[in-house]
Amino acid sequence: MAGAPMSTPGVPDPATSPAPVDPLVSMRLGEFVIEERIGAGGMGVVYRAVHPVIGKQAAVKVLRAELMSPEQEQRLLVEAKAVNAIRHPGILDIFNCGALPDGRPYVVMELLQGRSLEDVLRVQGRLGVGMTVWVLDQLLSALAAAHRAGVVHRDLKPENVFLVEVPDTAPSLKLVDFGIAQVTQAAEEPPPSGAKRPSGVKRPMTGTPECMSPEQIRGGPVGPAADLYAVGILAFQMLTGARPFQGEHMQVMFAQVEQPPPPPSTRAEGIGPGLDALVLQLLEKDPARRPASAQVVRQQLQQLARELSLEGPEGSILAFTPPTFAVPPPPAVSQPMRWGRAPIAMAAVVALGLLGMGTGVMTWAQEAEPDAPAAVKAASDAVPETLHPVGPLDTWETVLIRSRAPAVLRPAGGPDAALDPTQ
Repeated sequence: MAGAPMSTPGVPDPATSPAPVDPLVSMRLGEFVIEERIGAGGMGVVYRAVHPVIGKQAAVKVLRAELMSPEQEQRLLVEAKAVNAIRHPGILDIFNCGALPDGRPYVVMELLQGRSLEDVLRVQGRLGVGMTVWVLDQLLSALAAAHRAGVVHRDLKPENVFLVEVPDTAPSLKLVDFGIAQVTQAAEEPPPSGAKRPSGVKRPMTGTPECMSPEQIRGGPVGPAADLYAVGILAFQMLTGARPFQGEHMQVMFAQVEQPPPPPSTRAEGIGPGLDALVLQLLEKDPARRPASAQVVRQQLQQLARELSLEGPEGSILAFTPPTFAVPPPPAVSQPMRWGRAPIAMAAVVALGLLGMGTGVMTWAQEAEPDAPAAVKAASDAVPETLHPVGPLDTWETVLIRSRAPAVLRPAGGPDAALDPTQ
């Protein structure tokens, strides 16, 4: 006779036993108290934390113990110091970093609500001209601030451009993931009178092949112009739905160095000669032939917006609908993820140093620009000087997580936000 399953006295039933409690939940890290674990990736675990007095929320990224190394710990420090040196509303803020009692490093950062540009492009294919101009305007504002602070991002790609959406708040953009940023002489600041630039030292160069500038691929000196090349790749992809060069990593890198890019207007309709010319200038092989700075590109872009009647009386773009992110995004990573319970709002956290979640990253020898803000430069110089190919798994990616409460964000925009997509 069949009967109900028998249980062994004294042995907990897995079906009814409570889930194990994460030992970090309820731990206080500086001003924040960890409330719940909301995501996990190949290299770390992400928690939601809250300030117990004012209620401000944050994301806490903790490096996995088995993957700790001096280089990975140094990357966390490099990013934290680089972001702190910039201080711009269009760049993900990092509040604190440190080490747990067991030695694992952690970083406390903004908890963002919205979706990455990669997810938007995956769903929509391509963006309209108005939306593209708005994204570029916001991105260039953040980049200009980074370059003035002497920081070169070196890994601009759709995954690292985050479109923030908070109810009853104008859409905004955040540039994230400065984990492989290079500290260099600020583009707008000449060296002191009579000072001589040192020749530089060899150091690792990491980036995504499809978005690398020719000088990155060659292993030459990298400055703000490399970021502008990546902006050109992003602009081309937003306007046409694809990058200018297709193929395997080595084929794409060869094309980045040797082949002229096609005008975007040959790949999609509705792109005028002004945008064509600006994108092709950004994609010049010679860094000296690209625009002089991110701010110069932004001014050119705003002039194009006026010519295309995309800009209203107060500098607002009128010709497109701001992103709504109504369609749930597909999984952004190949590694297993665990999500938060009973989600109300979609949030995204930059989970620093998640190995096994990238799409093609290579390490190259790189000449470091020597002059930089001292505090940030010291952290950057401490990265071990090695030269080795690390293949497609060494990258720092965005981890999509779900939160039970909306993010608390500092205001975006201000006097620097010339193009507002909601007006």
